[in-house]
Amino acid sequence: MKTRVKLVVGSILALMLGLVVSLPILFSNLTLITKAKIEVDVVYAYFGVQDFKQNVTGLWRNITDPSELRIISYFIVLNITNHSNTIALMDTFEVCAAPEIYVHNVTDGGGFGVSQTNPIVDDFRDVSPYYPGWDNYWSSNESRLIGLSGIVEVSDPAYIALTSGRFYLFGRADGHPLGGGTSSSAAAFSLKYVQTQTIGREFLYNSILSENQIWRTGYGLDVFVDTRR
Repeated sequence: MKTRVKLVVGSILALMLGLVVSLPILFSNLTLITKAKIEVDVVYAYFGVQDFKQNVTGLWRNITDPSELRIISYFIVLNITNHSNTIALMDTFEVCAAPEIYVHNVTDGGGFGVSQTNPIVDDFRDVSPYYPGWDNYWSSNESRLIGLSGIVEVSDPAYIALTSGRFYLFGRADGHPLGGGTSSSAAAFSLKYVQTQTIGREFLYNSILSENQIWRTGYGLDVFVDTRR
């Protein structure tokens, strides 16, 4: 009888010891599957049609010819917030403007996919590699404004959509919690159909700046709201 009791007690102690040893592994796995909670909003978008004179070598376009491509400049700002209770690392940003944008579920692996028709702008930035002087760390409940800009050529259908002043704006951010693996990555997006303000050959969507405010650019992709002096 005493031998049987000793065996039972020994089994219980062995089980408890096994649980204690495995707890760090269990908690580590829980950390890996924790998702980052990211919110994205397209808050500003500027598009300017670039007019070049015939004597500007290499840049002039005959815009009376419908087959010609047109050159536009753009500046699009995303407001990105980390709603996680831990630091989130951003991996990629994407912005798009187009007359038609479709966001659809992806059956393999979950998540979502995006497709556009005649995009005006489609810009993708990978910020996961080391970027000297700029960090992709978002603290818990931190919001930052990210600006993507460039110059692109647009096709005639995209140009027509731009000059109509009504089209879709799309913004996306991918990230993961600090210390998380690839299985913990998460993405968020913003999709809105907008009516832009037309100023000559410039087109503006603005939901953040007042009339006495302007943008200031920082290092990397950060932008800041400043007061006009």
